[in-house]
Amino acid sequence: MDNIKNKQLERIIDTFSKLVNITDEQKHTLLEKYSKMSDIEIIKNLAENVYCLVGPTSPYYDYALNIIRNYNPIICPPINEMKKILDQTYSNQIEGNMSLEENHKLVLSSLTKFCTLFNKYGIDYYIVGALPCFLKINQPLFRYHDDIDIMINEDDIPKISEIIKTTGYKFFDDRFPSKERFIEMQQKKPPHTVLAQNPNNEFHLGFFCFRREADNSITVKEYSHRLEGEKVIVDVLERHSTPLGTALNYDENPIEYNGTKFRTGSLESVYNLKKYTKRPKDITDMKKLEKYIDKQKLEMLLQNPNQNMVIKNVNFSDQLNNYKR
Repeated sequence: MDNIKNKQLERIIDTFSKLVNITDEQKHTLLEKYSKMSDIEIIKNLAENVYCLVGPTSPYYDYALNIIRNYNPIICPPINEMKKILDQTYSNQIEGNMSLEENHKLVLSSLTKFCTLFNKYGIDYYIVGALPCFLKINQPLFRYHDDIDIMINEDDIPKISEIIKTTGYKFFDDRFPSKERFIEMQQKKPPHTVLAQNPNNEFHLGFFCFRREADNSITVKEYSHRLEGEKVIVDVLERHSTPLGTALNYDENPIEYNGTKFRTGSLESVYNLKKYTKRPKDITDMKKLEKYIDKQKLEMLLQNPNQNMVIKNVNFSDQLNNYKR
């Protein structure tokens, strides 16, 4: 990077440090990082940082984007185009899909409807992901949500299947797919092994399976599939939480929303997961949650990791017998 561009970037970062808290060490790290990047990559990274750290509701948002555009106006899109790209990236919103307002209405009404049904039929479940965290901290929804993430006890899947059928949603249980379904899955890449799909749009309920142990702890089960000849082989990654780990990851005291109650994942578990996934929406979510995190609880969570074990070549009868061969 030539000296002129380096000085220009120094001025940009100095200006941004007046809008958000950037230490001298962080400035140096950014400059070193940008020295190895193309102008297109620099502009993209700066714009994403502005979205996450300054935010589209800030009165300084346009000002910050204009500074970025002036860095290289030949390749940088106009301000309105930058906003559109950032909104689509960070809200998960796809052009042609429902509006943000419609999405929020669908998400919250679906949350109430399905939690009410699950409670009625005694389903063992937790609402997880960012959505219940936002409800806990009274944070209005601000981005697109393409699903509701739900942890479910595998023993309840037959009941859940019957419940879903009454709602008009289509239920998929792909833990043990046929060869034909496996090939279809390879093409369509469903986002969850078990899910309930809204028939009218892309919104769905994404289910994560767990086994409830005798001591009330939880073992999360992740299914993967491979084809050997004509046979679909199923492997299961089991992530076992101790009783303490389970208590740190999941809140047994339910929260109430719109007249229905449900248990949730803890703020700290969601925050910790998003630290590793670091998708654009995850970075934004972390910023919203940060000041509500119990640091002592987060540290305890890190000190009590899951105990992982892979069980290969599982079949459905093994599943019913908890792999006891």
